[in-house]
Amino acid sequence: MDIKKLERRDSSLDIIRIVAAFTVLSVHFFLHNGFYSETVTGMEPLEGLFSFFSTGNYSDLHGPQMFLMIQMRVLFGVCVPLFMILTGYLMSKKELSRSYYKGIRKTLIIFVLATIFCMVFKSIHETPSAKAAFYNFNFEAMFEAIKGTGKYDLKHYILGTLDFTGANYSWYIEMYIGLFLIAPFLNLAFNKLKTKRQRQVLVASFLFLTMIPTVFNIFNFDTATWWMNPTQNDTFQKLVPSFWMGVYPVTYYFIGAYIRRYGIRLKTKPMLILFLICQFLFGAFCFFRSYGTTFKSGTYVYWYGFEPCVLATLLFTLLSRIKTKDWNPTVKIVLWKISDLALGIYLMSFVFDSLIYDVLKKSVPVMVDRLPYYFITVPLCFILSMIASFILNLLEKLIVIIYEKIKAYVVKQKSMSDKLFWQDIFFAAMLIAGLIFSIWKTQFGFGGYDESFYHTIPKRLLMGDALFVDEWNLSQMSAILQLPFVWLYTTIAGSTEGIVYAARVFYVIVHAGASVLIYTRLRKYGYLSAIGSALFFIFTPYNIMALSYDSMGLGLVTIAGVLIATADYNKKLWIILSGLAFAGAVLCCPYLAIAYIIYAACMVVHIVIKNRNIKFVLSSEMFSLRTFLFFTLGAGILAVIFLAFVLPKAGFGGIFENLPYMLDDPQHASTSLGSKLGKYFEYFYKCHPFFKYSLYTYGVMLIVLIFDRKRKLHRSLYLIVTTAVVIFTYVLLLETLHSTTYNAIMFPMIFIGITSYILCDNKPRELFAGLFVLGIIYSFCVHITSNQYFYIISMALAASNVASYIFLAQLIRDMKESPDNITYAVWVKRFSFIFVAFMIFLQGAFQIGSKARHVFWDGQPDTLTEKIEEGPAAGIYTTPQNKDSYTTIYSDFKNAYENKPEGNILIMSDKTWLYLAAEDMPYGTFSAWLAGENPSTLARLDKYYTVNPDKTPKYIYVPKDSKWDFEQIKSQAVKLGYKEKESAHSYQFEKK
Repeated sequence: MDIKKLERRDSSLDIIRIVAAFTVLSVHFFLHNGFYSETVTGMEPLEGLFSFFSTGNYSDLHGPQMFLMIQMRVLFGVCVPLFMILTGYLMSKKELSRSYYKGIRKTLIIFVLATIFCMVFKSIHETPSAKAAFYNFNFEAMFEAIKGTGKYDLKHYILGTLDFTGANYSWYIEMYIGLFLIAPFLNLAFNKLKTKRQRQVLVASFLFLTMIPTVFNIFNFDTATWWMNPTQNDTFQKLVPSFWMGVYPVTYYFIGAYIRRYGIRLKTKPMLILFLICQFLFGAFCFFRSYGTTFKSGTYVYWYGFEPCVLATLLFTLLSRIKTKDWNPTVKIVLWKISDLALGIYLMSFVFDSLIYDVLKKSVPVMVDRLPYYFITVPLCFILSMIASFILNLLEKLIVIIYEKIKAYVVKQKSMSDKLFWQDIFFAAMLIAGLIFSIWKTQFGFGGYDESFYHTIPKRLLMGDALFVDEWNLSQMSAILQLPFVWLYTTIAGSTEGIVYAARVFYVIVHAGASVLIYTRLRKYGYLSAIGSALFFIFTPYNIMALSYDSMGLGLVTIAGVLIATADYNKKLWIILSGLAFAGAVLCCPYLAIAYIIYAACMVVHIVIKNRNIKFVLSSEMFSLRTFLFFTLGAGILAVIFLAFVLPKAGFGGIFENLPYMLDDPQHASTSLGSKLGKYFEYFYKCHPFFKYSLYTYGVMLIVLIFDRKRKLHRSLYLIVTTAVVIFTYVLLLETLHSTTYNAIMFPMIFIGITSYILCDNKPRELFAGLFVLGIIYSFCVHITSNQYFYIISMALAASNVASYIFLAQLIRDMKESPDNITYAVWVKRFSFIFVAFMIFLQGAFQIGSKARHVFWDGQPDTLTEKIEEGPAAGIYTTPQNKDSYTTIYSDFKNAYENKPEGNILIMSDKTWLYLAAEDMPYGTFSAWLAGENPSTLARLDKYYTVNPDKTPKYIYVPKDSKWDFEQIKSQAVKLGYKEKESAHSYQFEKK
């Protein structure tokens, strides 16, 4: 204990804080005991007492009891005003400084802890089954009951904290935060005044604005009878302005500041008499205004009312005059410690109010009979809340100690030579958290059929089929990259049982490795390189966690761009690896070969200008002939492997014979390049009806930026506008984040990349050309091959986003080194950094939130309660309906073909997973992806069998839940020599 601090401490202020806390709980006594619903009737106070003592009729006391309770309610209304006056009293000397803002730390920590405790309490107390389970110590059942309400998940805890509803009494904290923030400026206004008279005028002005309306605007002048019975009409005439009544906390603050400086020139005894007179008159006035109805909580009673203002000011002054200097130190310590618990007592009292008053109302049904229990319930609630507050204070101190120790350790480590150590730790922590999160997510969802399809092509290749001949799907070349996994899994497992789940885990591992590689090449750019790499890992195209032409293409494009941009151009390895990654990306999106042609053209330009002193991106050695040739070598290695795999089986003749049929894909109708280019920009413009405003704003800013010759002196302003555009676009895209269109969240960062790169002093030119531009080219190329419009474009721009984070990191580094020349440059710069931090926070929150809640073509994770136990999807949780459908079809299919002789099989369904369930049965189809259950698919199958008669199926399986014209199917099958067998769930045809 700090004895010197105790000696300097004014214990009378501790008494005031304790009284304020106790009167808050006293007001809650009336809030919870039914007082506000009780009609104010009965005899006048004295008349009722005389009648009771003369007749002994207990009902005669109703009027006196209500009069007493109203007097108590009016008295206890000083609670919040006492806290506010005390705030002004204690903080009136505070000045604006960085250390000042640390003063709110304890308040916020206690508030957050109390909110968590209150929400945990409510989750149990407000759920009867959870409450019963809690009292029976059945915590598993309790958690299940709470989960079943859908109210108390992480989202509700966060929102309950931010909107001040988690702790039911936390409205005061919301008010206090604002009062705390403006207090230094209020002190400037108060302390800069030169005379006592001026300060009196200031206080009087605020009293006029906030309190005086509650004196004059509470009467009705329409009828004289109202003055005899004011409860007959609640319509009052306004006599003085009342617009500013809401700023009453400032009034109390100035009253506290004034009392500290001057006090009130009225002796203690007359002041006490005045206080008692005011208390009685105010209580009698409220009794009169409420008689015949329930208690009238008029403006004069609220915290901004003249009644609590007068009473609180007098009571504060009286209590502050208590001489405590010579009190026993033990007493002063006890007061200090209880006073220190006041905030927690106030916030946690909700828990004990809920418990205590439930019992009181059940035990004492008549409201006025509950009055004597005030002397039990309120002290009991105070003591229990004090114990809870003591625990909160211990936790708060522990949190602060841990924070300070971590802070000191980090500062010490940052001063050491390896400044990237903590950045690496930061990235590793994010990656580990992301891995845990992603592995958790892999178990959920089996609603769509895209994911299964990705594995069918490598599976058929392992059975001897040839690309371009036996498979017609346009995405088939990427299957070469999936072959190793499918071969390894089927070799080890001996079947495709659980292959979909295993592929998800494998994808997470591969994607994590790619993110680590990206980070290690970019780590010199600081913490934003770690954040950009981590967010790249979190993102999964369409939330389909599998190696696909989309996920592999995006990853390989990003790796290729990062490696070529960060390579040492005097060495070979990273350049060759970049070319190898680029070739893999081309297998996923063949049109990406356009980027190679552009690279070759840039190389030619580089040769022309390399000996000229031109500061241009193409001057970089990244575009030299040597770099280009080694890049080509890397790409050529994979090209040779690919051709060596394809040509022996397909041959050039087979490829050219089947190519026209492959390109005749009804789901990807061919259009002109010009049309595709126009659609590319049209999809941006039309991604949302209001997105045009983002484009217009950013376009105007970009034009100004380009023509601003001193733009580097105005960087903060341009950064603020750009981040505002990005944040506004986030808001527009919110509705897409929990559906298959969630890729859109990766689009807005393109704006920050453009602005940051233009404003950089030390431009990362290689990253701009090798990754940012490459990502944009990739987005156009993948758009050409896809029917997913804006959402596939946004997916591809995730590669450019990685570069955007680096440009932003470089810009911030430049801004720290050189100042802007605008007025208030430092504050504007800080404001721009806050905007950037908020933007990155939103990007991360939206990505994580979307991934946590959205499952591709299935319900949200909390609805996926049934685990698939067999087949390719074994180990995955889905909805009960999806599991029943899957299990039914899987069992029907296995019963039909498990012991059949080998032969080609055609599965006429969009359930691509059935081909995986078929195990080693050869495919008798142009693709597991039929592109629809319609006549055009039948026509395409006819063409396929004409060109490839050896693929004619021996078996045909048609689930009854498909959309075919079954009569047409059966009729045509019989004509082609198939015999029909029907089960409860399918039609099965076998070649005779």
